[in-house]
Amino acid sequence: MKKATLLVVCLAAFLMIFVSSAQAAGPLNFYIRGGILAPSDFSFDPIFALAGANIDINIGAASISPECDLLLYNFTFNPAILLPGVLLNFNLANFYIGAGGILPVFIGSGYSFHGNVLFKANAGLKLGGFKLQAFVLTDFTETLVGATFGAGF
Repeated sequence: MKKATLLVVCLAAFLMIFVSSAQAAGPLNFYIRGGILAPSDFSFDPIFALAGANIDINIGAASISPECDLLLYNFTFNPAILLPGVLLNFNLANFYIGAGGILPVFIGSGYSFHGNVLFKANAGLKLGGFKLQAFVLTDFTETLVGATFGAGF
């Protein structure tokens, strides 16, 4: 666990120092991000680590944002859960808000399967080459809340 934490801190420092200043209003922005996900009661039991990437395809005041995240249940790789999806966001200066669908894909020891499509609503800020996002992920029976911090190119 100490090695993983050290790796995450070093990667974050590297990204903050060497990431070019991407323009949030450019036609195409690529973000690498990490974050955390927890049940909606904020009990953090279980807790999920989140690492992934997304592309913002900016079309006027809107952006289409395909994304894929790797979700680690209690910081382990068994099972690993991929969360590919697409969101439609509306941009208001540096602020954005939007929603879309996510399809969870479960990958474990010798098996893989996909779940039902999940609804994702998100809001956040794009400042220079960085993106801060808060979101809700739900199947309308269970709800998870999360936050990510991303560096853009």
